[in-house]
Amino acid sequence: MDAEDALNSFGKALHAARSALEPKRPQRQESAYLRLADGMLVLNTEHVIVDTDEFERLAEDALRSREIAAYEAAFAAYRGELLPEDRSESWCSERRSALAELHTRLLLGMAEALERRGSYREAADRLHDVLQRDPTREAVHRQLMLLYAWMGAPDQAVRQFRSCEAVLRQELDLSPQPETISLCDEILASRVPPRRSGPDRIHDQAHPRQASPVHAASGSPFVGREQVIRHLCEQLMRRDGAQPGMIVVSGEAGVGKTRLLEEFAIQARAHGAIALSGGRGAHADRFACGPFAVALEDYAANQSGTERAELARAYPSLARFVPSLATAIPPRAPVPDLRAYELDIFPAIVQFLMDLARAQPVLLVLGDLQESDAIAVDLIRYLANLAVGTPVLIAAALRDADIEASTELGQMIEAMTRERLCLRTDLDCLPRRATDQLVQAMLPDASIGDDALAEIYAQSQGNPLFVQELADGLRSSDGPVAADGGCEGPSSLAARVQARGRVLSGMRLARMDEPLRRVLGLAAVVDTTEISLSQLRAGAAALEPSVALPVLFDALDRALRMRLLEERDGGYAFRHPVVRAALYDWLPRHRRDELHAALAVAGAPDLGERCEPAADRTASLHQGVAQTARAIRAAAADTAALLEQRADLLGGPTATDYPTEIKRWRVLADQAAQIAEHWDEQP
Repeated sequence: MDAEDALNSFGKALHAARSALEPKRPQRQESAYLRLADGMLVLNTEHVIVDTDEFERLAEDALRSREIAAYEAAFAAYRGELLPEDRSESWCSERRSALAELHTRLLLGMAEALERRGSYREAADRLHDVLQRDPTREAVHRQLMLLYAWMGAPDQAVRQFRSCEAVLRQELDLSPQPETISLCDEILASRVPPRRSGPDRIHDQAHPRQASPVHAASGSPFVGREQVIRHLCEQLMRRDGAQPGMIVVSGEAGVGKTRLLEEFAIQARAHGAIALSGGRGAHADRFACGPFAVALEDYAANQSGTERAELARAYPSLARFVPSLATAIPPRAPVPDLRAYELDIFPAIVQFLMDLARAQPVLLVLGDLQESDAIAVDLIRYLANLAVGTPVLIAAALRDADIEASTELGQMIEAMTRERLCLRTDLDCLPRRATDQLVQAMLPDASIGDDALAEIYAQSQGNPLFVQELADGLRSSDGPVAADGGCEGPSSLAARVQARGRVLSGMRLARMDEPLRRVLGLAAVVDTTEISLSQLRAGAAALEPSVALPVLFDALDRALRMRLLEERDGGYAFRHPVVRAALYDWLPRHRRDELHAALAVAGAPDLGERCEPAADRTASLHQGVAQTARAIRAAAADTAALLEQRADLLGGPTATDYPTEIKRWRVLADQAAQIAEHWDEQP
């Protein structure tokens, strides 16, 4: 169409529009609505109300006032999807998305206002409207679960969790976040989190994840760590250029490292920081560089469509890494190899976090480091170096055993600590006073006596996981009772509460193998609090099959490193009596009998010999000494045989004088045999 034809068509369209707006307007009189000025067609807004503008004005008023009447006025002005007949046209797509997202924010705000009023059913209806538009909003699913629980419909809450789980897997290939899983567990256990006051639960703001803090779903008490939290927040907010790039929280299994990081994220948000959560091991196993993928998806998935598109355009490399951004731009060609992938994605992640931190400090919580894959470990090392002195801080947890072991991860943390890139915070068990507070917080309606509190602390030694299991056992039983002595076990409370089986879930963190279980089993069945090294060696040798001395020492090393056992003056003892009780109960009867028999043969005073006459006990002790000597003879003979095999394999001369060493071990074996023979002859 040439210029003249275009002008003619424009003139006809303008005349039709003016006639439709002002059918009685006299000819040649200027229109009150559509005016031509300097070659431009102008809409006179003094005489026109644009419905989308009016909706936006009312919506912003409602979001500021947070009043139900204001929300209703805004909803009344909403005319639905903008220009649905032009969905394929790009010129109006951005405006359409912005209006739809504003409508979603109104639904979330209205749901919150209704919830404050106690109208849970109406609030749930508004949240369902949000999920109809975007079913992947996990925070909305979580809030619906809470509403159903408060309405006395736990079955509906669990059904909502299943729906959330299915849609996340189908749409984003993700599992629910830890706080969502924890909330479901709390509902199933009839421990519904209390309704929290405050306006920031699910309401969309600049950073929506700040609106659903971790502990809102977990509901577990948090006591005794206030000083540690203050220290962590000071490190996050300090601006002297000397803040570390990473904080690693270490401690034994069950001491509360993950719970501390959750509370750290809550407090960081309260201080105005952006807290991103990388989830736990289940997420990390699903992705290369998994914790980072989950953390960025956690942020991006709750942005508006327009904001996601802007993020995808600004950081195109993240589109193949963050599912929510992948739909915003055309798919990119796959990288040729792993090295190219790292060179592509590492700078993009770092740049994104640094840009995010220009307005607010950023806390990146990665969870358990031992669950991270090799690529994530490389990225942590890279980012921690760059984050020193910036408003970006990485926080993660690591078991003591993994730090102390000669692993690549442990060596990396040690090196970063020496170089002041990383700050390590050791988390100890709770003191007695904090343990009492934790029990009382977990059992607010129960009257717990001082004797029961003292017994819980004696059994748990302040380990929060064990405290929780013992408290749960009290909740499910008839209440605490006094100790009654006898031969039943180390503690009547630990024997009566039904917590030991659940405590083993914490013990699984120790990754016990067969030698470690057998050695711990010997320590669990012995009647005394401590077991000596000689008793362990003799008992291990008396087992069928026997536990060789090097294997025994390796198992002891790991038990000490994992803080299952600790050294005492007389030998070794369980660090937490409740672990000993749990392990004893977990052993089948035939395994207990086997361990009792091994200790009886070795001469260790076990449960089976507590009531023996003095003469029989003396004879048993003599037999125990003889058995210990025979175990030493067997170990020495085995060592000599191994050295002979080693010498045969090496063949020629070596730095080690194998003949001399072999001779020494054979002499020791002969001496031990003579000692065993001597004590066998004693009455």
